[in-house]
Amino acid sequence: MKKIVRVLIFLMAFQMEIRVRAAGDVIEQPSACLKEASNCALQVTGSAFHFEKGEQKLHASSGSALVMASSQQWRLVKGALWVEDGQGLEVETLFASFKAGFGEYWILQKESQVLVRNMSASLKVTLRDGKVLDIPEGFEVWISALNSQGKSDYGMIEPINMKEHLVLWNSLYRGDKAAFVKEVRHYRENWGDLVQKSSRLYQHLTEREIASINAKEQAAEAHRQRKAAEDRKVKELYRQRVFER
Repeated sequence: MKKIVRVLIFLMAFQMEIRVRAAGDVIEQPSACLKEASNCALQVTGSAFHFEKGEQKLHASSGSALVMASSQQWRLVKGALWVEDGQGLEVETLFASFKAGFGEYWILQKESQVLVRNMSASLKVTLRDGKVLDIPEGFEVWISALNSQGKSDYGMIEPINMKEHLVLWNSLYRGDKAAFVKEVRHYRENWGDLVQKSSRLYQHLTEREIASINAKEQAAEAHRQRKAAEDRKVKELYRQRVFER
């Protein structure tokens, strides 16, 4: 009888442990490593992961994988990460690193690309080749691996696709519906006409590209003229030595 009771107690305890693990939102490796604030690998098994500590407020979607190297350095391996508040926080991905002095932004790991959306951050995006991108509020850009020339591939800076973004944002939002609608309206009002801003941005980038091309052409022409002058000088010295002895 006692043996049967012990078996029943063991089974009850085992089932309880399974239920607790299944109800959890995240698997930590090593166990309970979030408390240590370093060297912690996380797999989001629930509907979302929410982390709040000091001035940091992070959220990750279901299925996301992250690594917290330190309290100020995280790495997104896969999934989506919403940095709602992360002053001084640096987030690494396979193709770029992200850092903001203030404000919120999103990073989405999509197969062979990473997509960054700047909601309100002073965001610095450093690509693997060292190039730094300035992403204005209300805009997004995709970034990929280094190409055959050793340069990072990335797309045009475009207005955030809000139709797609609202679904993801709503899935991680912790407030009620009224608060969510208010925040969406707030951003749309603050961003203004993104199409018009996009047009100005492209014009500015085009002007910079033209200026860069002109500068390169001017430098090439100056080099050609210096080379021609040096060639003339060498020919003159040769003529003097050969014919004017």
